[in-house]
Amino acid sequence: MAKNVIRKNDDMNLDEVYRQLRTNIEFSQMDETLRSINVLSTNPNEGKSSVSLNLAKIFADKYQKVLLIDCDLRNPSLNKFLRVSNSKGLTNLLTHYQKGDLIQEQDELKIIDFGNNTQLYFLSTGSKVPNPTEVISSRRFSTFINEAKKQFDAVIVDCPPVFAVADGIPISHVVDGTLFVLSAKDTDKYDAREAVQDLQRNGANLIGVVMTKVPGFRSKHYYGYGYGKYGGYGDSND
Repeated sequence: MAKNVIRKNDDMNLDEVYRQLRTNIEFSQMDETLRSINVLSTNPNEGKSSVSLNLAKIFADKYQKVLLIDCDLRNPSLNKFLRVSNSKGLTNLLTHYQKGDLIQEQDELKIIDFGNNTQLYFLSTGSKVPNPTEVISSRRFSTFINEAKKQFDAVIVDCPPVFAVADGIPISHVVDGTLFVLSAKDTDKYDAREAVQDLQRNGANLIGVVMTKVPGFRSKHYYGYGYGKYGGYGDSND
């Protein structure tokens, strides 16, 4: 019984921190609408995908149409978190998508129901392709993201790590803002600085930094937040 109470309190704390992070993002640039955000990190296993998923869910608590896209075409993970098939997804959709098509009507799109009137539209990576960078850098992908920004209240894009491949940079060019994730436990500060500078040098609109795996918390997943030079910070343990 005590364990259940602790877990419930942990979940409530996690949701509250993400609500604050959502609010910080919404008010981070008052003169511009941040409808689409990509989330990336320096290296794998720094909590990036967990941040993407939890942030998308908390946006879905407030808005009716929120789209979460897994763009880590080499190492997809969100479909595993959500326990849905990855047989069809982004790569399959892009083979036939045309400007103006209603994204909600695409067969590759999945609806995740969290209960309490919270639904999330999810697009997994889909079939493996031999040229992920070319797919992400294509005009059709750019068109798709621009259409998604028109058709959804919020679009959250989970990207591969910066030091793994360069796919996150072209994605940063087509979204409204970039959220950078680093791990208090795993991320080398010099690597993080280099990654941030590389993003800024390539024109990314860096709106926040989320710090994961902050020590001193009891739960498996705890997040802090705040906005400083680069934005916010939080914590995840995956």
